[in-house]
Amino acid sequence: MVILDEALSPDCFIPSESVELTKAEVAYALATVAREDDDSRCVDHYFDSATFAWSDIQSQIRRRGTFCGRSEEIYQASLNALIIEGQRFQRFDPTCGLRLYSSEGWTTIPCTYHGFYQSPKEFNLLIPVGDYSAKDLNNVYKQDGLGVPTVVVRTTTASGAFQRSQGAFVATLLLNKSCEALDASVQHFVLEFYNPIESSTIVIHDLEFPLAVDKSASIARVLSTNERRYFQSFIQPSSGKTQDDGLFMIEPYQPGKIPVVFIHGLLSDRLTWASMVNELKACPFVNENYQLWGFQYPTGEPFLQSAATLRRQLKLLIHLVDPEGNDIALQNIVLVGHSMGGLVSKLLITSSKVALWNSISKCPFEQVVMDSFTREQFREAVFFDRSPMVSRVIFIGTPHRGSVIAQRSIGRLGSFLVEQPIDLKLSHRKLICDNPNVFSAEFSNRTPTSIDILEPNSPLLLAVDSLPVDSSVRMHSIIGRGRWMPGSGDSDGVVPVSSARKSGVDSEKLVYDKHTDLPADPVTIGEVISILHEHSIANSAQ
Repeated sequence: MVILDEALSPDCFIPSESVELTKAEVAYALATVAREDDDSRCVDHYFDSATFAWSDIQSQIRRRGTFCGRSEEIYQASLNALIIEGQRFQRFDPTCGLRLYSSEGWTTIPCTYHGFYQSPKEFNLLIPVGDYSAKDLNNVYKQDGLGVPTVVVRTTTASGAFQRSQGAFVATLLLNKSCEALDASVQHFVLEFYNPIESSTIVIHDLEFPLAVDKSASIARVLSTNERRYFQSFIQPSSGKTQDDGLFMIEPYQPGKIPVVFIHGLLSDRLTWASMVNELKACPFVNENYQLWGFQYPTGEPFLQSAATLRRQLKLLIHLVDPEGNDIALQNIVLVGHSMGGLVSKLLITSSKVALWNSISKCPFEQVVMDSFTREQFREAVFFDRSPMVSRVIFIGTPHRGSVIAQRSIGRLGSFLVEQPIDLKLSHRKLICDNPNVFSAEFSNRTPTSIDILEPNSPLLLAVDSLPVDSSVRMHSIIGRGRWMPGSGDSDGVVPVSSARKSGVDSEKLVYDKHTDLPADPVTIGEVISILHEHSIANSAQ
């Protein structure tokens, strides 16, 4: 993604009938010269240029109800440069404001924030949005208007739990006269930050005008600047874990909004959902009713272990943000799982009892010899009750009954490549030696990898598939088709339609696309939006 500085040329002076616009032109020319000389006074000149241009815009609105393009051009370019140079010369502090110098000494222009769940302390770096490439997104949602669209990068560690170490979000910046100014003859200005997801217009002299908005810029930047390490997290599920693994909120907690948790599949990561998140954030009713969360995990580890982590972290997150249990929205969570992420999702809406344990062991759990740590790991992974806060699941290309690819050479190679820590190997070996002829062949050779469990004849997978889903949970299937697999029939190239089908679902949607592209397919996204609309109506009627 490329962010461009949309600066005007220093020789752009155009005589104008407006005194304010002429002052803006002159101030901009002075600012450009100062910037070329690495002179911090360019910040003061850009500010003057923006204020003069804004005054002219307001004068035109008062007289004619509209304004001409030249004033807006100077205003936008000045404000754009003010952001860049204000940060370069360390004049900008999001909690205090913009420091300026004049003949009267130093002064500070305060900041106000509208519609953000992030705190001012998280506005660490502002990047004005210019032209950029968004080839990985289906659409870019933007509109022309007043102000400067920016990507805000949080570079400091998040203050709240379950937020990634770094993040990016969008904002629109305006330089406006303060509504608290008592003396109309004195130019009282304030830097205003608007959340474009929440606001797309501004009122000036009782007239509504569009704000400059780019809702997709932060997602495009994340896609272009984040190194995807999902292959390492697959082959090294223990050492490949990162600080961003686990459950996370894309934005800070929003009371009253239903969480939608996205769970990626095998050999993938959270960025799988970029296009879908981009579309959902552009949908007004989704923003009004939902908050978006995600779950990232090393896909080489057995998905039972990943499900145990999600189950534990989901319970902890809800307790942290709503310890009194007053937020009803947190009891109606929607899980959206792609591929193996759908299997992780299913393990949160079922109760295992002894079914999973019996699929790998011939003896009761209490009679098997093992150390306390191993026993606790087993207990968490194979003995669990459904998570009551989850009330709806959307399966996307989920191999409920596995895939023959896991049995073929590429699947065997993938399973072979997964590296298991030496302490896990030793612990597994001791467990088998201490309990001869107790465990199934699937488990006796080594701790099964994620690919091992996806084999259609895996006893553990068959046990997972047979677990009954709580009747209060609504389920939906989105299934890829159009690619014929020998011995399996119609498929998405990885998961057969027959394996992706789930009995008892409320709806089933067939999508002509390949497995890896299903989360970004427009038909898939449209179906998810339709299901979320149904979910919000159902819960508002309660």
